[in-house]
Amino acid sequence: MSASRIRILIVDDVAESRDNVEKLLRFEPDVEVVGKAERGQQGIDMAVDLIPDVVLMDINMPDMDGIQATMAITTRVPSTAVIMMSVQNEPDVLRRAMLAGAREFLSKPFSLDELIEAVRHVSRLARPAVQTQVVEQSESGSSTQLRSAADTKVISVVSSKGGVGRSFLAVNLAVALRKMTNKEVILFDTSMHFGDIGVLMNSGDSKTILDMVDQAHSLDADLLEDILFTHSSGVRVLLSPPTPQDAEMVTAEHVRSALNVLTQMADYVIIDTRPGFDDTMLTVMDASERMLLMLTMEMTAIKDTTQFLEIATLLGYPHDRLRMVLNRTNNYSGIPTRDIAENLGREIEYQIAEDFQAVLNSVNEGTPLVDSRPDHRIVQEIRRLASSMIDVQTADATNATEGKAPRGGLMSRLRTAFRPS
Repeated sequence: MSASRIRILIVDDVAESRDNVEKLLRFEPDVEVVGKAERGQQGIDMAVDLIPDVVLMDINMPDMDGIQATMAITTRVPSTAVIMMSVQNEPDVLRRAMLAGAREFLSKPFSLDELIEAVRHVSRLARPAVQTQVVEQSESGSSTQLRSAADTKVISVVSSKGGVGRSFLAVNLAVALRKMTNKEVILFDTSMHFGDIGVLMNSGDSKTILDMVDQAHSLDADLLEDILFTHSSGVRVLLSPPTPQDAEMVTAEHVRSALNVLTQMADYVIIDTRPGFDDTMLTVMDASERMLLMLTMEMTAIKDTTQFLEIATLLGYPHDRLRMVLNRTNNYSGIPTRDIAENLGREIEYQIAEDFQAVLNSVNEGTPLVDSRPDHRIVQEIRRLASSMIDVQTADATNATEGKAPRGGLMSRLRTAFRPS
């Protein structure tokens, strides 16, 4: 992307529409319209010649539609980000736009604020989601011992819907890693509106990520050290905001800043998430060396997990970065595990047995099962999972970082279009 002004190409077969978009952008000091095309093929040719930072692409054109033109541009000029523009916002249109490589979607008519936000958003996609530079103690002035972020394993627990045990696994995996390695483990609750990590770890009235928002521009390890809650196991926790209203103050940029520092403070960063593909979720997924995709044995969970895998593929996340975790496995669901794996087209690497009473007691007592029932069969499987994370080769961390395509909010409407039922 351009280091100064954002260079934009407008592709729309309606002259009035092209001119209106250009007028909206005219007075933005960081934006420059470098060309306008009225046909799809003309847009492709101009994109190849001009190599713009952003293409604003209409979906309906006479010679070829915007989907075809976008596919050609993203193939021939991979450094260019395409924003699709259309009066159509049905799920199928969004899905096709994703497949073609569009990074954002604007529904006509759109406002200046919506247009500028989308343009600036995709223009930042060339920046790495999480910086990996080593911050030396002498340079930062921090009294907290820092390490290379490239050596830190970032593991996120994800799912396509709520209620599948994501937070329970994140807590117990973090505690298991701490016990098994005696290394620094930080647990980050990025379910900003309704995070449960504090309850599961009995954190009481502790500080949360909200306490770093006002100082995010100068965030360092010492500040985060003061905010982190330390569990009796030694796991340190960055909690989500105390109320859903407070969560509105925390942005994906805050999460990105926090991750940048956390990965210099710990050997393992475990991240609890929430369903969806919003900016925060994509920031977490970009940063993750491993994603543990959880599901249960209900048909709804299987369907939604299939969609999650499809979207993750469209977003370009490597196949081997995801690991499948089947929670609450039982013999009465009517769907054998092998059928679930066949339906997903993925091996189910980990199966956590169902024990409602044991899990309920653990949750209500605020005591991780790894602590209270170390010999339980659920704990044994979580330890097996933790062992596989410990055994991940260092090269995987390098490959994960190098293989990441910088990304931003994949079409903000995607959350609504593919919301789990």
